[in-house]
Amino acid sequence: QHGVEETAAECQKLGATVQTFVVDCSKREEIYSAADKVKKDIGDVTILVNNAGVITTADFLSTQDHQIERMFEVNILGHMWTTRAFLPVMMNNNYGHIVTVASAAGHFVIPYMVSYCSSKFAAVGFHKALTEELSALGKDGIKTTCLCPVFINTGFVKNPRARLGKILEVEEVVETLMEGIVTNQKMVFVPPNQSVALLLERVFPERALNLLKKMFEVKFDAVTGERSTQ
Repeated sequence: QHGVEETAAECQKLGATVQTFVVDCSKREEIYSAADKVKKDIGDVTILVNNAGVITTADFLSTQDHQIERMFEVNILGHMWTTRAFLPVMMNNNYGHIVTVASAAGHFVIPYMVSYCSSKFAAVGFHKALTEELSALGKDGIKTTCLCPVFINTGFVKNPRARLGKILEVEEVVETLMEGIVTNQKMVFVPPNQSVALLLERVFPERALNLLKKMFEVKFDAVTGERSTQ
């Protein structure tokens, strides 16, 4: 709740009228009832930014069952429920914008993030498939954007560091996303050189890719060796 109020205060400073609702994005019923309240109190939503996310950094066998479930409930199912709640009006009007905040981990795999990467690969796939479906349905007035940043300095991941590259600041990610939204970019990478890395992954032999991974050497605090399921 504190984060919501803080964001609202920042928006109000810019002269915007703000209303806030606290929702558990892992619960479909809460999402749907909050969406109904928004429609009733405020009106049609023309832009939806799916930004909620959770993470557990641990090796796969040390990650607990409920942690895996929560990552999928929030990181992908939550996106689906909010989109299902607000898309019908966008479809009727053929107007709107759906933003999926995914991650670099939706394109590149990282040890000690197996479940998180899986959920973010799903989020990227959801964005791509939804984009294609809206096109097939002739709804060209509904735009889609997917944001895929590397580590951001928010405390979301504990003690992130990389030999090459840098940890991003919130402001630069927001600015890049806003530019991506207003110019209707489908996929926004921060930093943009990730798109080059994706291409290299498809054409470089495995030995060369392993060398590149060692050069960048991404690290963060993670639980290992607990072998816990409950």
